[in-house]
Amino acid sequence: MKTPKGEISDSIIALANDEALLKKMSECKSPEEVYALVKDRVGMPFEQFTAEMTIAHSYLQEMESSLLSEDDLDAVAGGKSEESEAIGTSVGLASALLGTMGLGLATAAAI
Repeated sequence: MKTPKGEISDSIIALANDEALLKKMSECKSPEEVYALVKDRVGMPFEQFTAEMTIAHSYLQEMESSLLSEDDLDAVAGGKSEESEAIGTSVGLASALLGTMGLGLATAAAI
């Protein structure tokens, strides 16, 4: 997927659809642990993995800042739609995935 921040591979995006994996990833203490858990699924070197996760994290932060809240959506004529709920769920899952990497990315940047 091309974003204004850079390219994110489909294998990285697919990680957000596996709730069991997200739970395991949230228990990891470093980017190396997360990578060890997913390296067979993503099929890329560690450096590329952390670079793409950094891009995805930046992109999602930008997206989240422009999303309407539930209260904002309720105030719009027509109320909620299934599509808006699905978008919120997808962003939530992706944020959980990227939140797992937050500490690890900060650690990696310090190295």
